[in-house]
Amino acid sequence: MNIKMAKAFRTLSYEASCVVAGVCPIRLAVEEKVRTYKATHNNIEYDVPLEVRYWPHPVEVPLISAPTEIPHNIINIFTDSSKIGGKVGAAAGIIKDDIVLHQSKYKLHERCSNNRAEQVVILRALGQIQNLQLAEDAEKIVVVNTYSKVALDTLQNRNKHYILVGNIRRK
Repeated sequence: MNIKMAKAFRTLSYEASCVVAGVCPIRLAVEEKVRTYKATHNNIEYDVPLEVRYWPHPVEVPLISAPTEIPHNIINIFTDSSKIGGKVGAAAGIIKDDIVLHQSKYKLHERCSNNRAEQVVILRALGQIQNLQLAEDAEKIVVVNTYSKVALDTLQNRNKHYILVGNIRRK
């Protein structure tokens, strides 16, 4: 087909005929379709609804609210995410007593929404707190500071049962 489109001689190679005809090679087109499919349909880690047997009892769902009184010895998580064009990124900083304990930034898939990026960074920051070696063994009080009202509303809604939201609630 490429040779007929380009009106070239039949001795022209397949790769050259693709270039001359201005057509993407079939192998590259198929690989791109496979990558797109896997990115949108096989993201089992976050997209799949949580199985009913793993739903927490309504009493066990943690209370998420704005703090009225902030104690002195707390851990602050500051998160931010952005989506500009096809690029999605998120970052988190963990601070305790004006000391930066951990900073992280993440580059996410272009199909990731800003809300999902915010939830991913909150989950990963909570995971980092569990890995930090803090001096005291007392209960850790964590305040998550985020601009994403949508992410907070999703976490507060007891009818949302996705793996990502369930993991955040658990941590």
